[in-house]
Amino acid sequence: MKKIILAGASLNSGNKGVNALTRGQITLLLDKYGTDIEIVVLSYTVKEETNNSIKYNDIQKNIMEIPCGKKNLIETYFKSKTFGDNYIIKMLKESDMILDISEGDSFSDIYGIKRFIQHSLLKVIAINLKKKLVIMPQTLGPFRNLWVKKVAKNILNKADIVFVRDEISKKVAIEELKINREIEFIPDMAFYMKPDSNTSIEKFVENNENTKIGINVSALLYNGGYNGNNMFNLKIDYKHLIDSLIEELSKIPNSEIILIPHVMVKDNEVEDDFRVCKKIARELNSKLNINIKTIDRYYREDEIKAIISGCDYFIGSRMHACIGAISSCVPTSPIAYSRKFIGIWDNIGLGYCVTDPRKQEEKEIINSIIDNFKNKKEIKEKLYNEIPLLKEKIESIIEIINNK
Repeated sequence: MKKIILAGASLNSGNKGVNALTRGQITLLLDKYGTDIEIVVLSYTVKEETNNSIKYNDIQKNIMEIPCGKKNLIETYFKSKTFGDNYIIKMLKESDMILDISEGDSFSDIYGIKRFIQHSLLKVIAINLKKKLVIMPQTLGPFRNLWVKKVAKNILNKADIVFVRDEISKKVAIEELKINREIEFIPDMAFYMKPDSNTSIEKFVENNENTKIGINVSALLYNGGYNGNNMFNLKIDYKHLIDSLIEELSKIPNSEIILIPHVMVKDNEVEDDFRVCKKIARELNSKLNINIKTIDRYYREDEIKAIISGCDYFIGSRMHACIGAISSCVPTSPIAYSRKFIGIWDNIGLGYCVTDPRKQEEKEIINSIIDNFKNKKEIKEKLYNEIPLLKEKIESIIEIINNK
C-alpha cells in the first residue's frame, strides 16, 4: 500500500485555509491513487494523535494526524544527522513520499524566523533521510533575513520537485535566491476542495432573491497583527475601512450583507475572525440601523466554502476565503495584506480586482470594490472560463510526481 506523508498541513487548524489546502491534497490523492492508500498528516496543530474521518464519494476515509511540535522536530533533526531513530523518522522512512505545503505561505520569514525554522526542519530531515520530498504549490518568500535566504535556497535546490502557486514565487526563487532548477507553477490546492453538500447560505439570509454580499474580516488585520502595532504596515486604518465599506454597501438596494469568518480559534482572540465578525455586526447594526448577518458557529472549511459559494459577490482579507469564493465562480475583491493574493489573481486575468491597503487609501479601495461589484457579471463569466482550467492544471501534479 502506498504511504504518503502530508507535512505543513492539518485538518484541525483554526485557520480554515490550512485545512482547505490539506483537504484539497487528500481529495486529489484519492482521485488519482484510489482509496487503497495510507495518508498521514504530520501536524504542527494537534497535541495528540487525531483520527479524521473524511467523506470521499460514498465512503469515509480515515486520515491520521500526528503531532509534530518544535521540540520533536529539533530532536528529529539531530537524530537524522546521526542515524538515530524516533517516531517521526520511522514514519518518514516508511513513506513513499513527503508532500510539504508549509501551510501555504509559511516558507518565509514574514511571520518571523521561528515559524520559518519550524517549517524548514521537516524538509531538511526528509533530505537528510534521502526521502522523496515534494514542495507542494505554495508561496515562496518574502525572504528578508540573509540566513533565511541561504537555508531556503539549500532546501529548494535539494528537494526532488518544487511547485509554486504563483509566478511571483517562481521569480523570487530564480532571481532572489538564484535557484537553478525546474520550478513548476500549479494553482493553489484549495481550488480542489469541494464544498460540503449539506450546507448553504440560505439560513443566514432573509430573502434568497436579494443580492448576497459576503465579507470576510481578518481579525489579524483588525487587531494590528500579532504585535498589535500595524504589523503588516497598512497605509490605512483597517477597522475604519471595514466600517466605511459596510456602510457604503448597505446602501445597495435589495442586498444583504453576511460577515463570514475564515480563521476561527477560540483560544486566540487576535486571530479569531468569528468574534470580530460578531462584534462588527452588533456595533454597526445598532449604529446604522441595518441588519448585517454573520454565521452562528464554528464551521468546517468545506462548510464555509459552501456558505461562501452562495454569495453573489465576495470581499475578503483571508486569501483562502477569497479562493473559496473564486473557485466557486463568485466574483471577489480581495483586500490583500501580502503579495500572495496578486500572483493568484493575475494568473486568471483578474489582478485589477485586488486592493492593497499597504499602498492604497481607503477611498480608492472602496471605489475599486464598488466598481467591480457593478461589473460582477463580467467577472463571473471570466471565472467560469478560467477556474476549470486551474483544476485541470492541479490534476497534472500526480503525473509530474510519478515521472520524477
